[in-house]
Amino acid sequence: MSLADRTRTRGTPGWRPIARGGPLRDRVRSELEQLIIYGVLAPGEHLREETLAERLQVSRQPVREALQMLARSHFVELRSGRGAFVHEPTRREVDEVFHLRTLLEAESARLAAQRMDAETLRAMAGICADGFAALDRDDKRELVGLNRLFHQLVTDTAGSQVLAETLAGLQVRIDWYLASIILDRAPASWRQHQDVYEAMAASDPDRAAALMAEHVDHTRRLLDETYGPAE
Repeated sequence: MSLADRTRTRGTPGWRPIARGGPLRDRVRSELEQLIIYGVLAPGEHLREETLAERLQVSRQPVREALQMLARSHFVELRSGRGAFVHEPTRREVDEVFHLRTLLEAESARLAAQRMDAETLRAMAGICADGFAALDRDDKRELVGLNRLFHQLVTDTAGSQVLAETLAGLQVRIDWYLASIILDRAPASWRQHQDVYEAMAASDPDRAAALMAEHVDHTRRLLDETYGPAE
């Protein structure tokens, strides 16, 4: 099954007029980014300015500017004389991102386990409960959002600005890669989230770090079906 087929499932966004608020080019960029992440705009697809402008109900200028911004963040490729195309992630890109993510998130979990308080643990338990509920509904978009929220809570609790900034720079690409497998990985993923939560509730930094590393690596292995085996 292609990446495009795997990402076009229940709970994904569709075409809609651009919401108000903020510079138009930024809003167009954000909307196109979401459409790419969830496979509405598939890897390798030709992005014609006129068509995008019509579907988003804007002029071509903000679309052109948005495509240039997305090219800088590696979501779009601008090919001389041919136009813009959705970038097709390679296995090497995915491996590089997830290798770095494993190191950073394991350390975040270790630090967070030493700083957890009752309020944060309640919030984490609530996210886990919401994740299992979204899993029952096969709601891909909510699962991606809740996954991000869980990991963001761990990062915020860790208290390291450098870790937080580095992970933030990777997050949107992580969301993109995860969207192709989120329903396949969700049952195991949320059990793993629950295990990380329990290690943190037990104030066990080493176990929390090990479980987080195992969780991220499990996700990387599942991406083999979409992007091919690791080189």
